[in-house]
Amino acid sequence: MKKLIALASLIIFELIMFILILFVPNNHTYILCYVSVIAVFLVALIYAFFKKEYLIPTALLFTLIADLFLVLIGAAEVRVYGMFFFMIVQFIYGYYLLINDKDHLKISIIIRLVMNVILITAGILVLKDSTDFLSMFSVIYLANIISNIIACFLNLKKYYLLLIGLFLFLLCDVYTGLVIADGAYLTYKEGGLLYTLVNANFNFTWFFYIPSQTIIAIYYINLKK
Repeated sequence: MKKLIALASLIIFELIMFILILFVPNNHTYILCYVSVIAVFLVALIYAFFKKEYLIPTALLFTLIADLFLVLIGAAEVRVYGMFFFMIVQFIYGYYLLINDKDHLKISIIIRLVMNVILITAGILVLKDSTDFLSMFSVIYLANIISNIIACFLNLKKYYLLLIGLFLFLLCDVYTGLVIADGAYLTYKEGGLLYTLVNANFNFTWFFYIPSQTIIAIYYINLKK
């Protein structure tokens, strides 16, 4: 019963935040965004005392730290710190998956190594002189979240909720990355699909992000001790 109340409360609260952020004009939307992430972390933190599993709450804590730079501060010059912490977040999820799914340990490690080598190399070749810490942290983040999603597929019955959460997380950050890259690393053809998406009058980032973090928290709440 307590679990049901916690789940219902979290879902209702995040749904309210979702509606306010996406559909209600507000000069302080960024504060609501950060509050939604705080709520997810606090729920996970409360359950951590009972479950004795601290990796997911730790990942959510680093997510909160990343969003401190990317959402609450929001200045372009601190984006690199936000992406650094998001990279750490995916390392933590990766470690969680590796130690809890030993049946697929070898293939998971191989996939992770291959994805990192391919995407880091591709990133350097594409960006060339534009390569910097922000772009490299972003590429490493991307390689590891994709690796984590594949790892979830290897044990879908156990990790389907985490898979959904991470996939929405990926969609959020791919969109955000496209917006940030516009003019800085890439140039989109006016009238094209990417140009239309990054200039859309809709907050696609939080359309994906709130459900992603909520679902990850739901996965954690439902973990057996």
